[in-house]
Amino acid sequence: MPLPADLLGRDAGEAVRLIALDLLSQAREAAPRTLDSEDAEGLHDFRVSIRRLRSTLSAWKGLLHGTVKKRDRWTLAGFQKRTGASRDAEVALEWLEQQVDELEPEHRPGCEWVEARLRSALGAQSGDEDRGVCGEFTEWAGGFESRVAARRSAGGAGPPYSQVLSQRLEWVAHRLEARVNDVGDDRKRGPHRVRIAGKRLRYLVEPIRAQSEVAISLVERCKRLQDVLGTLNDANVLDDLLTGWVDEIRKSTDGESSAEEPGVVELCRLNAVRTEVNYRLFRVDWLEGGGMRTLLDEAAALASQLHG
Repeated sequence: MPLPADLLGRDAGEAVRLIALDLLSQAREAAPRTLDSEDAEGLHDFRVSIRRLRSTLSAWKGLLHGTVKKRDRWTLAGFQKRTGASRDAEVALEWLEQQVDELEPEHRPGCEWVEARLRSALGAQSGDEDRGVCGEFTEWAGGFESRVAARRSAGGAGPPYSQVLSQRLEWVAHRLEARVNDVGDDRKRGPHRVRIAGKRLRYLVEPIRAQSEVAISLVERCKRLQDVLGTLNDANVLDDLLTGWVDEIRKSTDGESSAEEPGVVELCRLNAVRTEVNYRLFRVDWLEGGGMRTLLDEAAALASQLHG
């Protein structure tokens, strides 16, 4: 069921209740797709829907007090954690497939070795584990939906959603700006924190896209930021795996060269190039080029518009 057109004018508690139910519906639709091996985006869409719902529950826990429990947010975090390794392996395999044609023959054994490790990690987190997550989510979602659907605002006596959203938007944008100012020379944790803060801003604004041109623009700008920082994060995750595997190979051969080592080292190099390209895009386009300032200015403009 689509969100109502008058969402911004509704009582804040009622509006958030409707948003939570809408996001839960999206997650319930995505959950069975994680069991379909032919659905390449099933796991990704399920994880995104869980993340959106979890972010919303955290942002509005005051308005949902007594209905949404801390254990609900912990449960959602658990689903994300249990499916994280599978998604990381899927993303890494997609990148690996793109590198195959560029590799020299002496690098192929290492590439095949890495592919086998990734597929092993993917297999270990699929099958019974996916069915377990899907089943547990479905059971949790039924109880959660009943509690949230039964909640009603006290006669619409609370402030309108537009007012509380304006205040929350200002706080989240301020948090994002603080994360940007703290990036410094940290190429991993700093951009990662900016990415998470940017997601929270995007998820906060997405439910009102149909009611504001500024909201549409802001969401699209957040998406472009996440494209850069998401690829950078994927590269950093893979870097940790590849460097660990290089060490593992060297230890297993007592420092002697092996057929796999050159290929794994070459993949480390190619992944490092990807890391550098996306880090430079982040710094040049977003930090130094004014992209982040424009994003924050749009957030401020939307907050002012909502405050009315």
